[in-house]
Amino acid sequence: MAKGAQKRLASTNARAVQTLALGFAITNTLYVIAQLVRYRSVRWPAAVLVPYLLSEAIAAGLAWQLVGMARSGADLAQAGLTAYMFDIVYITWFVHGSTALVSRYFWWTYLVIPLYALYLLYTHILAPYVLGRSRAPPPATQGKAPDAREPALSRRQAKLQARQARGAVRPVRHA
Repeated sequence: MAKGAQKRLASTNARAVQTLALGFAITNTLYVIAQLVRYRSVRWPAAVLVPYLLSEAIAAGLAWQLVGMARSGADLAQAGLTAYMFDIVYITWFVHGSTALVSRYFWWTYLVIPLYALYLLYTHILAPYVLGRSRAPPPATQGKAPDAREPALSRRQAKLQARQARGAVRPVRHA
């Protein structure tokens, strides 16, 4: 059973690594050809070359890390930091492709990454720990302020208490 799980993990990791290689080949070829056509020269302006090289270096470094994780047997399909690394690589591919084919203003798409990081920082750290706000909505109270001395009622107990308030059920008295 464990061998089957290892084989499935290895095959999904191999597909992910293959997708990374193919994605980098397609987007970089497309970007370079589009810039050669646009500028009709091998010399590109610094405003084109610097953002491309910087973003490509970051995405290539993340891809290198993901390939290393795949070789060591880690699950690349897991949530968390691995998924964020894939997201940054995919955003880089989108920016390079859309910048090559549509408009240079697609470089602004990179603002999604720090904005999302700020959102996560606020919802997971600042709001619950610094500002004292809970991420979960407060439990519904029936028009009265929560009392610290009253124990929390289960759903069944709350229904029974509501029926008792209507007079449908007599309260049970223990002797």
